[in-house]
Amino acid sequence: MTALIVIPARYASTRFPGKPLVGLRGASGETKTLIRRTWDAAMQIGGDTRVVVATDDERIQREAEGFGAEVVRTSSTCRNGTERCAEAHAALGGGHEIIVNLQGDAALTPPWFVEALVHGLSGVSANGTV
Repeated sequence: MTALIVIPARYASTRFPGKPLVGLRGASGETKTLIRRTWDAAMQIGGDTRVVVATDDERIQREAEGFGAEVVRTSSTCRNGTERCAEAHAALGGGHEIIVNLQGDAALTPPWFVEALVHGLSGVSANGTV
């Protein structure tokens, strides 16, 4: 069973416009955008997963495609990340039984956490038993 991990990202935040494109310096001293760091974290998740960035913004799309992310354009009428994830899932043709909303500013989410979530939702324990 393939899990769809959707990273919703919007530019037009009222509290912090452009947040996904802000550069953050990591422990190595390398600066990457927040959306890139979240993508990198999502790509560490094991199992049969597909990761996409869902955005209504061309700047975020360009940035994400620039580092190799699959991007799904969503409408600007989405009121929150959950709606953006649902719209992205529909645009991809549906069919995924598990959709994980990994917020675009959740770069510190450990891969094992999402893996355990997917396993729990699929009825399979983290050690592979049903």
